[in-house]
Amino acid sequence: MKSIDIVPVISIVGVLLYFVIAAQGAFYHFGFGKALYNIPSENFIELRKAVDPVVRGKFKVVYLSALAVMFIWFLLVDKSGGFWSYGPVPIAFLLLVVDLFLIVKFSEPINELINSNLLNTNASFEEARTEWLKFILIRGYLSISGFVVLLLHLVLKVR
Repeated sequence: MKSIDIVPVISIVGVLLYFVIAAQGAFYHFGFGKALYNIPSENFIELRKAVDPVVRGKFKVVYLSALAVMFIWFLLVDKSGGFWSYGPVPIAFLLLVVDLFLIVKFSEPINELINSNLLNTNASFEEARTEWLKFILIRGYLSISGFVVLLLHLVLKVR
């Protein structure tokens, strides 16, 4: 029986998971984020309350899977060619870790506030929207950067 080199499989899975995460960032960066500033803040809160329960569980699985796969990829990648042959993998992993830190520290508390009934004024709706969009855009830049780093690594791979 022929053995399979697991690193290419891990790298494909890692890139695909990272793509899903980066696609969310690109979606908000290239238009949807700006569109959300153009709707009334009460409608934004309503939209978030409807969307959050639908996507929260799915994205949690994607993020945790991506974190695990990126860590395994880093452990298995050939480091004998010097930093440029493997460096993009830990860089992308660290960008993902920073993204997850921002989720836990900032995005989740904002989501909890939006999902609660504590917001009851137009000013509080506006502030929650501004904070939520700020962090989704920052996180989007991180995930897009990590994805681009991984793509460059695969395309320009040092042999």
